[in-house]
Amino acid sequence: MSADPPHEVSSLAELQQLAELIDIIYYEVSGRRSDGFDQPGDDAEEGGDDRADMQLMQRMEGNRLAVRTRALVATSEGRMVADVAALFQTPDPVIIPADIAKRFAEVIATPVTRPYLREALHQSAVKLGIAAPLLSVLDLEDVGLSPTVALRKSAP
Repeated sequence: MSADPPHEVSSLAELQQLAELIDIIYYEVSGRRSDGFDQPGDDAEEGGDDRADMQLMQRMEGNRLAVRTRALVATSEGRMVADVAALFQTPDPVIIPADIAKRFAEVIATPVTRPYLREALHQSAVKLGIAAPLLSVLDLEDVGLSPTVALRKSAP
C-alpha cells in the first residue's frame, strides 16, 4: 500500500490556512556588558557604532515548518543576542515552493517572532544594567505589504 505523495502548496494564502502555530522556541538569549574585566579570548567588537544584525532561517520537515529569527545587537554598552523560532504544523506533509516559503517567513512568521526577540533583548539589557535597545517595528513595506488605511465617513 503506497501513501499519497505530499500535496504542493500553491499560494501563500493556502499555506497560511494550513499552517498552525504550535510553539515558540528560544535557541539563544545572551548578553554581555562591554565594560569590566577583559578575558583572554574575548572577541572584541569591531568599531564603536551601534548596530543590529538580523538573520532569517527556515526549515521544513514532514508537516512541520520552523522559521527562526536571530538578532544580534551591539551597542557601546554591550552585546545581546536573541534567537527565536516559530514552529508551525500542517495537518499533513506538504511541499512548499521556495518563493512561497520565503514569503511565509517574511510576512507571517517574522511578525510572530519579532515580539519575542524584542522582549529577550530588553530583558538581557535590564539584567546587565545597560540601556535597552529598541528593535524597530516591522516595516510592512520592507516585506512588500502596504498598511491598511481605514477610511471614515465624515459626519454631515
